[in-house]
Amino acid sequence: MAFIIINEINAIRENEQISLNSLLSENQINLISKGFEKHELNSESKLIIIGTMNMGVIGINKLQEAFEDRFIITPEISYPLKNKEIDIASQISGCTPKVAEIVVDAARQIRKQATQDYTITKIFSTRLVVHFCMLISLMPPKYLKHNIENVIINKLGTTTEEKKSIAMILDGKMFETKLREQLVNKTTSILKGNSILDKDSLEQILNETKACFAEYITKYGRNNTFYYNGRILWKLIDWMWRNKKEILQRYFQLTESLNLQTEYKQQLGRNYMYNGNITLRYIKWIYQQKPEELKKFMEESFPVI
Repeated sequence: MAFIIINEINAIRENEQISLNSLLSENQINLISKGFEKHELNSESKLIIIGTMNMGVIGINKLQEAFEDRFIITPEISYPLKNKEIDIASQISGCTPKVAEIVVDAARQIRKQATQDYTITKIFSTRLVVHFCMLISLMPPKYLKHNIENVIINKLGTTTEEKKSIAMILDGKMFETKLREQLVNKTTSILKGNSILDKDSLEQILNETKACFAEYITKYGRNNTFYYNGRILWKLIDWMWRNKKEILQRYFQLTESLNLQTEYKQQLGRNYMYNGNITLRYIKWIYQQKPEELKKFMEESFPVI
């Protein structure tokens, strides 16, 4: 027995669908590349062909009736249960379960409008839930409204009326307000050991780090501070380690919000802290192995440059 799975079968062009008709109904296939050479399956063999389509998505091409009729059954696989979808979103995107729950709740309401009331054409898929959760977790909260408009409203709404309908659903669930509260709390309440770093303490760390950067730039100039692409040179971090170690350690401890310490321990088998302080080896690992994450961290998440 063998299986052929055709993912997103509605992406097959209409004039090519007919080439599969004989395989679907007569257990034989014509190889166009070999002058329509016919090949038949062994009579004792079994071949099962499965075609998949996303719910509510019309697709690139319409399925020809003769082609669609050759499939025996058309089962409908629904979206995951709410708790399962929350787990999927939080685990893949890295967002908190609460953020995932807020997004999943909104997605399920929009799906209802699309699949039951038929007032919205496109579906808020689980893939889009994951993508949106990942995006808002990586970007500062100030871009939240922009992301909601472009990733959800403009993407799912095909007409002005649909966009208004989606916006009303989100407003009714206080979508932006609830998400902003969670994202701001994540930014200003970073775990530090077993205690919470409050907003004032965070502000102090950022101001101290900025002051160190300014002192270094004044002494050595911007050419000895930044690469052409805006990334900082290792010279600056090395100087801070030798002269402003505690400030550098406190700032890099904020990378706990990215959960990089877990990956560091998995790769190197080492603890990222020693005697309660961030190690230079861990800082160097981030600098060398995670340059883009570090640049975004220093420019957007906890801006000091």
